Amino acid sequence: MALKPSLRASVDGSFWVFFNEDKTQAILLVAPPQGDGNPVRVAEVVHALEEMGVAYGIDEQAIRDTIERATNLASKVQAVVAQGVPPVHGTDAKVNYRLPEEVVLRPLPLLLDGSVDYLQLDPARYVQAGQLIATVVPAQHGRPGRTLTFPPQNVPQRPGRDANLRAGENVLASDDNLQFTAQKSGYVHLSGDKLILLPAQPITGDLQGVQEFNESLVLKGNLLPGAQVRVHGDVAISGRCEEASLNARGTCYLRGGAQRSNIAADGNILLGASVTDCTLSTRHQVIALNANVQIAGGRIVAFEGIEAYTIGTPAWTPTEVVVGVDTLGDERLFEIAEEIRQCEDNIQKINAALRPYVSVTVEVASSEKKEAIQRLMTHRRRLEAKLKELQHEKRAITIQVNAPTRAEVVVRGTIYPGVKVTIGKYSYLVESDLRAVRFFVARGEARVQMRPLDKL
Repeated sequence: MALKPSLRASVDGSFWVFFNEDKTQAILLVAPPQGDGNPVRVAEVVHALEEMGVAYGIDEQAIRDTIERATNLASKVQAVVAQGVPPVHGTDAKVNYRLPEEVVLRPLPLLLDGSVDYLQLDPARYVQAGQLIATVVPAQHGRPGRTLTFPPQNVPQRPGRDANLRAGENVLASDDNLQFTAQKSGYVHLSGDKLILLPAQPITGDLQGVQEFNESLVLKGNLLPGAQVRVHGDVAISGRCEEASLNARGTCYLRGGAQRSNIAADGNILLGASVTDCTLSTRHQVIALNANVQIAGGRIVAFEGIEAYTIGTPAWTPTEVVVGVDTLGDERLFEIAEEIRQCEDNIQKINAALRPYVSVTVEVASSEKKEAIQRLMTHRRRLEAKLKELQHEKRAITIQVNAPTRAEVVVRGTIYPGVKVTIGKYSYLVESDLRAVRFFVARGEARVQMRPLDKL
């Protein structure tokens, strides 16, 4: 039987060559021949690559293999047949925290006035002085590529991003900024790109006796009768303060309240429970944090104002609340004067110690001398910064004391008879139960006025 002639037309193979996006690769697309057509020839492809500007890197074996595969598979085949130098993209820096990362990144718990709620801080944030907090694996910036064309052009790589982590307060960074160490014991948190440590000493039990703390105090127990405590920072007490004396340079948070105690603070005094027969003094505000807080008996002095729920008792317990009077200002000014004197004395001593090194150039100084000079200069910079802060605080106190008061007493619950409200030089004696009121001295007036809170 005779074979029927093929109706399929004979078509030679065809091809297309083109660059990838950055011209670091030339790509060949081959269409196979049809019928008795001729396949693509290697020389044709090489010529086409040269015509389009490929100057080097042509892989003739890859061209041959691509043509053969297209012919054998009877379908189009695509492959890279000329290779330049592709860019090596960088890798981002990585921060490795030595404590749980999610804890460091979590926002700090805050109280009503915006201060830190030390009693709610995760213990996992706590580190000891000298402890390594974080290390950084630096970014790899990669290297540029090179096009196949002549003259070859650089192909920019995508550089890795730096960690942009900086040492904040009480955190020391290594010279290469790859290691971060705690300068003091306290709680770590990240604020923007700054790693910051809140210096504090946590105590799980009760506290008694005469104590002084150079950092903030976080007391999970009670302040026992007879205790005399001075804190050069914030203080937060979970338990109750009973017949004790407490002085804080920062904010004072009494979650368990207080009874027959003397408490003074430069920052706000925050009440989480009732205070009875206490003397509270602050250069800022006394703030009751919830409706269960009652201020009964004693004397409360807050220069910037008082926000309370209940003041006094139905039994007319004598209670005095005073605002617009800075009873701690003179005491603080005396302390500032002493601290300024100490700073200036220490700066003079450092200058005297540095004087022999003035004529010694850095090149000829021994490593020991270099370290000594560096330590002295670093310490001097810290003292100078502290001196500026003290002078600024001194000016602020002086201005504040002499300024007319805008302080108010705000009562969201009930204020009872027997309570005396003093604002600056003027007083108001409460003679009947009053609910949801505020006390203030209007501009140009020489008396304390009372208004309902809904008529502000």
